[in-house]
Amino acid sequence: MVVLMGGRYSQGYQLFVHLTVKAFLAIRPHAEQLISTVQLMIDTGLPSFKGDQTIKRLRDRFALGLNERQAAEWMMGVVRNAHENVRSTAYDEFQRVCAFFLDMWSILTESYVSASKRFVRFILELC
Repeated sequence: MVVLMGGRYSQGYQLFVHLTVKAFLAIRPHAEQLISTVQLMIDTGLPSFKGDQTIKRLRDRFALGLNERQAAEWMMGVVRNAHENVRSTAYDEFQRVCAFFLDMWSILTESYVSASKRFVRFILELC
């Protein structure tokens, strides 16, 4: 993803970080409402909701004990860590490879459909 934005030091990446931090700061005042909503879903049996630990981790992610400046710095660290995280990088590479194969599949499918249509037209012309 970072490469598509022009790299870590590009204007696109800086804008992404800025908007991510801005969105994070905008949502923090509503943290308790969001946490309460998620709490209602704990007993649904959905795999993403695994009891009190889910609520604790969610609350921690809002960094409610920090002032706004500290929270902004914390979120910039989250973005930086995500960018540098091997798992994130591997996932980006996985998505890139999947996109390549989907593109190839699309091309092959289009070729097949096109060839099939030509074949049908040919057969219809013979009749």
